[in-house]
Amino acid sequence: MSAPGPRAAALLLLVLGLLLGVAAPAGAVGDGGVDHAADRVVVVGIPGLTWADVDQGRTPRLWAMAGESSIGSVSVRAARSTSCLLDGWATLGAGNRARFPGTDQGLPPVPVPTPPTEPGEVPPAEQPGPDEPVLDTSLTHCGLQERVAAVALGDPRATVARIAEDPGTVRFGAQPGALGAEVGCASVIGRAAALAAAAPGVELASERVLPSDPAEIAAVLSACPLSLVSLDQLTDAGRPGAEQTDDGTEPLPRATALGRIDEAVGRLQDAVDALPGETLVLLAGISEVNDGRAQLHVGMAQGPGFGTGWLVSASTGRVPFVQLIDLAPTALRALGLERPAAMNGQPLRATGERPDLAASVAGLEEVNTAALTHHRNTGGFFWTLVGAGALVVAAGVLVVGRGLAGRYRWARPALRLACLAVAALPVATYLAGIWPWERTAAPLQALVAAVVVADLAVVAVALLGPWRRRRLGPPLAVLAVTLGTLVGDVLTGSSLELNGPLGYDAIVAGRFTGYGNLSFGLLAVAALAVTAALATVLGRRAPAARRRLVTGTVVVLAGVLAVAVIGTPSLGRDFGGVLAALPGFLLLAMLLTGVRVTVLRLAATLGAAVVAVGGVAVLDWLRPPEERTHLGRFVEQVLTGEAWTVISRKAEANVGILLNSPLAFLLPVALVAAFWLLRAGGRLRSAPASGGRPARTPAGLPAADAAVLRATLLATLLSLTIGAAVNDSGVALPATAAAVLVPLLVWLVAAPEADPTGRGETRGGAAHSGLADAPGRVTVVSRGSTVWNT
Repeated sequence: MSAPGPRAAALLLLVLGLLLGVAAPAGAVGDGGVDHAADRVVVVGIPGLTWADVDQGRTPRLWAMAGESSIGSVSVRAARSTSCLLDGWATLGAGNRARFPGTDQGLPPVPVPTPPTEPGEVPPAEQPGPDEPVLDTSLTHCGLQERVAAVALGDPRATVARIAEDPGTVRFGAQPGALGAEVGCASVIGRAAALAAAAPGVELASERVLPSDPAEIAAVLSACPLSLVSLDQLTDAGRPGAEQTDDGTEPLPRATALGRIDEAVGRLQDAVDALPGETLVLLAGISEVNDGRAQLHVGMAQGPGFGTGWLVSASTGRVPFVQLIDLAPTALRALGLERPAAMNGQPLRATGERPDLAASVAGLEEVNTAALTHHRNTGGFFWTLVGAGALVVAAGVLVVGRGLAGRYRWARPALRLACLAVAALPVATYLAGIWPWERTAAPLQALVAAVVVADLAVVAVALLGPWRRRRLGPPLAVLAVTLGTLVGDVLTGSSLELNGPLGYDAIVAGRFTGYGNLSFGLLAVAALAVTAALATVLGRRAPAARRRLVTGTVVVLAGVLAVAVIGTPSLGRDFGGVLAALPGFLLLAMLLTGVRVTVLRLAATLGAAVVAVGGVAVLDWLRPPEERTHLGRFVEQVLTGEAWTVISRKAEANVGILLNSPLAFLLPVALVAAFWLLRAGGRLRSAPASGGRPARTPAGLPAADAAVLRATLLATLLSLTIGAAVNDSGVALPATAAAVLVPLLVWLVAAPEADPTGRGETRGGAAHSGLADAPGRVTVVSRGSTVWNT
C-alpha cells in the first residue's frame, strides 16, 4: 500500500469543500437584505453596567429601551485582562483590542503620610499603629484610568497617540481612533469618550457633561453624524481597593448612580426622538469600574435594521454574544462607510425571536453567572487535574513498581479505580453542562457536584459494560465517551464547551463556538486511540491479503471525518486543529500498515495539512465579510499584511502559558510516567517470548497490542506537538491530553498478574488491537476466538 498522505489530502479537501459550501457558520445567518442605513449614530457607553442593573422598577427608561431594542451580552475584553474606562473607549474606537498605557493593575497601594504632631500630642485614635499603615488604593485596578478621565485628559489626541504606541495595543494591530478617522467628525459628551474618535484631522465637538435640556442634547447630537456619550456615574459609586470585588461599587451608592444613569438615558432618548431622519443608538457597558472583576455587560441596538431580537456578530458566531470591538464596524455600516482592515470587529446583527423582556434579561443574567463562574475558577480546576495526575503516577510507581500490590491486596483494585476516575474527569467537565448549574443559588458548588456525578457515571460505563472483560475495554470506553461527547457537542452547537471548566468563556473572548484548544487536546488523543483500535479490529477480521488495505482505509476515512468536524466553520472552526490532526492520522495509517516512516513522508503529511487548512480558509474568505469566521479573516489579514501581528501574538501567548499556566505542570508528570512505562525495560515495552508463550510486556499486554499502543502514542505526540506550536494555548494543549492519557496508561500496567479471560479469549486479553502483519500477531477468526500465530 502506498503512503496514504496524497490520497487522504485530496479526499479531505473534497469533503471539507462540500461541507463548507452547504453549511453556514453557526449563529451567523445572513441579514436577508435588511437596511441598516442611518443618518446618524449615537454610541452610549456606561462603564460597569450589567444586565443585573436593568430593572423595570429601578431603571424604567433603560428597561423600556431594552424592550424596543435588540439585546445581548457584551464582552468588553480589551488588550488587558480587565478592561477599564479608557481601555474600553480606546477599544471601541479602534474596533480592535487596545489599552491605555500603564500597568495591568494600576499602581500599587501606598501608605498615606501621617500628619506631624506637636511634641507630647497624642495621635488621633483612628490612626493605626506603625505596622498597620493606612493605604491609598485610589489608583489601584481601574482607579488610575478613572482619575485620568476625570482630571487629566486635557489632550485626547495626544492620549490616543500614546495608546497607539503601547505594546499591548501594537500586539493586536489596533489603530486607536479609527472610528473617528473614518467618519471625520464626532460629537463627544464626556471626556473619556473622546478616545474613540480623537484621530488627527477629526473635528470634535465636545461637552464635558450631558446637558440637562433634551433640546440642547439634540443640538449636540445633530452636529456630526457620529456622537459618543460616556455616562460615568458608576465610577463614583465606589472606590478601588487592594483586592478586587464583584462589581467595584457599594449597594447604596450604586443604586443612586443607576437612578442618575436612567434619568440621563431618558433625556438622551427624548433628544433622539426629536431629531429628523433615522438614528441608530448603540448602548453598551464598556468596562469595569474601580476594583470590579471582569464580567459581561449590557448591549443594546435600537434603530434601522434592529428589532426586538437577540444580538450577534460574525466575530462571535453565537447568540446572544457580541464584543465591544463590534460597535465601530456597526456604526460605519450604518453610515455607509468602509471598515478599515485594522478593525477585527464585525457589524452587529439582530437575529432570532427572544422571549418576553423579563425572561430575556433573566437569561442574560444567567449567561453572565456561568461566564463568571468559569472565568474565576479555571485555575483551581487546572490545579486539580495536575494534582490528580501526579497522585495516580506516584501511586502507580509505589503499587506496581515497588511491589505494594503484593503486600496489600486492595492496593491494585483501588489504584485502577482511581485511574479511571481521574481519566474520566476531563470529559465529566463537559457532561456536567447538561445540568443548568448556573441557575442554582450556589453555581460553583453545583458545578463541582455535577462534575463529580458525571465522573462517576463515566466510570460506571467503563466498568459495567460488556467490554469490561477485555484488557483494553475500560480505557477505550473512557476514550470513546470522551470522543462521543466532544463530537456530539460540536454537532449540536458547542453548548457544553461554553463555560465548561476545560472550555472557554465569553469574558476572555478567545472563542465563542467550536473547539477550544484544550478540547482539541482531548479530541486528538481520543480520536486517534479509538481509530487505532477500530482499524486494527477490522483489519484482523479481513482476509490476509487485504488487511493492510482495510486498516489504512479505516484510519484515513476516520481522519477525514475527524478533520472535517474539527475544521468546518459551522462546526469545530479550529484553524490550528486541522494543521495538527491530519498529520497524526496519516502517521497512524503509516505505522499500522507497515509503511516506512521517512523524513520525506513526514514532510508530505505536514504539507497536506497546510494545503487542507489553506483551502478551507480561502473558501471561507470567499464568503461575504459579515459571514466569515476567523479562518477567512486570517486570509484577509495575510492579504493586508497584518497576519504577522496574529502570529507573533500567538507566540507570545505560548511563552506566557509555558511560564504561568498550572497545566504546564502536567508535562513533568507525563514525562515521569513516560520514562517509567516506555523506557527500555519499562512496563509497556515488549519482553521476549519464553516458555512457548508469545512476547508480552511486563504488564501482561500482548506484544502486538503494545505495538499498536506505541503507534497511537507516536501519532498523538505528533498531533499534540504541532497543536502546541500553532495554537496560542501552547503546552496547555498536550498537558490536557496527558490528563486523560497518563492515568489510562497507569491503569494498563496495574492490571492483575492473571486477568480473568472472557468468552472466546486467550489468557491475557482478546485481540482487538495490534499490527496487521506483526511477528507474533493475533488473528481473530470468524467466531471471534483468538489464535496466536507462532
